Amino acid sequence: MYLSIRSFKRLNAHRLLTLTLLSVIFYSCSQHVAQVSVPVPAKADTTAVVTLAPGKPVLLDSAVFGKSLTAEQTKALQFYRKRSFQSQWLLDNQPSPLYTAVEAALRDAGKFGLDPADYDLAGIQESVKLLYGDKASKPQAWTALDRHITEMLFKYTTHLSVGKVNETKSGRSIWMPSQRIDRGLDLELIGKAQTPDALLAAIQALQPAQEQYGKLQRALAYYRALEKNTPAPVEITKGVKIKPEEHHSIITAVRKKLSLTDMRVYPVAYDSGLCTLDSTRYDAGLVLAVKEFQSKHGLEADGILGERTLRFLNQSFKEKADLIALNMERLRWSREKYGDNYIQVNVPAYTLTVYENRKPAMDMRVIVGAVDKPTPIFSDAMGHIVFSPTWTVPTSIIREEIIPRLKSDSSYYVNKNYAFYKDEVAIDPTTETWDDTANPYKYRIVQQPGPDNSLGRVKFLLTNTMSVYLHDTPNHRLFTKDYRALSHGCVRLDEPAKFAAYLMRDQTGWDLERIKKAMNDSIPATVRLKKRYDVYIDYITVWVDENDSINFREDIYGHDRRQLQLLFPKEKEKAKMSGDVAGL
Repeated sequence: MYLSIRSFKRLNAHRLLTLTLLSVIFYSCSQHVAQVSVPVPAKADTTAVVTLAPGKPVLLDSAVFGKSLTAEQTKALQFYRKRSFQSQWLLDNQPSPLYTAVEAALRDAGKFGLDPADYDLAGIQESVKLLYGDKASKPQAWTALDRHITEMLFKYTTHLSVGKVNETKSGRSIWMPSQRIDRGLDLELIGKAQTPDALLAAIQALQPAQEQYGKLQRALAYYRALEKNTPAPVEITKGVKIKPEEHHSIITAVRKKLSLTDMRVYPVAYDSGLCTLDSTRYDAGLVLAVKEFQSKHGLEADGILGERTLRFLNQSFKEKADLIALNMERLRWSREKYGDNYIQVNVPAYTLTVYENRKPAMDMRVIVGAVDKPTPIFSDAMGHIVFSPTWTVPTSIIREEIIPRLKSDSSYYVNKNYAFYKDEVAIDPTTETWDDTANPYKYRIVQQPGPDNSLGRVKFLLTNTMSVYLHDTPNHRLFTKDYRALSHGCVRLDEPAKFAAYLMRDQTGWDLERIKKAMNDSIPATVRLKKRYDVYIDYITVWVDENDSINFREDIYGHDRRQLQLLFPKEKEKAKMSGDVAGL
């Protein structure tokens, strides 16, 4: 993906020979990721069928559909009903011209992150071959196979338009599914297609129109090519920490993996004093390559080869390709979700982005829920801001953190700006008995506004019943970390005043100065926003940025691992993804 034409000119003859074969294989995949290719078969393929002697369709018996039908069977029934139950793909003496287009479409399922085997492509091809090779075949054989082709086609188009995976929840982690409505657009568009090219164009039109989807399609082609045409790299030894200019035996493997991934030559270090090559030295050129790799994987670009960097380096090209396919699948789930203006939090990237007219207008770093307290994946709306908020401690935190702390030191919360209530009566925590009989449900604990308030100086209210919202934090030092899954589930903002100013930019009198004053007041103040904002808490682990570079992020909650097993169920037995953090 990071191939540069000028870099090839700088290679000497020996280095150029090393990558010539690779560049021939992958050059077309590495250019202009944003372009999307429409899988229309060559004209010669369709005309070869059209020029055969004409055949006649065979009549289907509508009774064979029965009553308990799957979604694709229902679409097939409606499809045939509008065609007087005549076969569409198989004529009495040959396949129809449209069959070639169906075959080509199913063959191309892999280009969109789906598996052709799910649509019985090999079985269909073999059955068609046998059907026309048996002169004694009865009409029932034609109609049964024609119906099967139709059902597999609609199964495929349904997956393309609204997604294949239905179960998004992952263990204790909440992933509230997007509203996926199958409006039957595939039935409408395919029903109008009268030629092979028109049919393929109809199938292409069913997919998400987002630019990111097309970019991921190109990225998928790139990594599938790497998977297919390069030998599997030897796994790089873990459990080491190598700094620049140090020597280690794994440097050879690191250099090879980066060369294959980036399509660049990273020459072996040269010792000018000894006039020898040193393949084990972690030299400056390779350090720069590692820093670039770290940046594209959301890691601190310090050039140090440690556990998390090696985990990503050990991901196979197949794993990378599968992750790209999964994130294409997630775009299919949300194709109708986003409008022109919205707020998006990408949990694995630890970022918040405000979109205005579908273009980024603001972004900032965020902190999200820890692995054992994951931030839910859901959509919501924001309508209010609370300046100088109080914080009512959740019962789970009272049980798991506050009571155990009070057991060892009942005076711990004195002078920490907390108010304690038992059965709604104010109490002094130093006089209370804190032992195993203390019932967390009897207590209400409220932290008052102030510099140490756990919500910081402002919170942005959402409408959900999970008590999940966006807020400030008293500890902004944590935003310097590249791993920021550290909260109790809410989303902490690095620049809350700037965010509030943007949201209130059309509200008279609420400039940045007044916002900061309200944030530092001693009394809470709730302000209703003039405009409600849609908020999407998303889980995106692969995307292509504005520079056409593929970015990967850690699977901090294990959603990738579990959803991949549903997207590619035949690979359930494969080992956990190398980038999976939650499963470690």
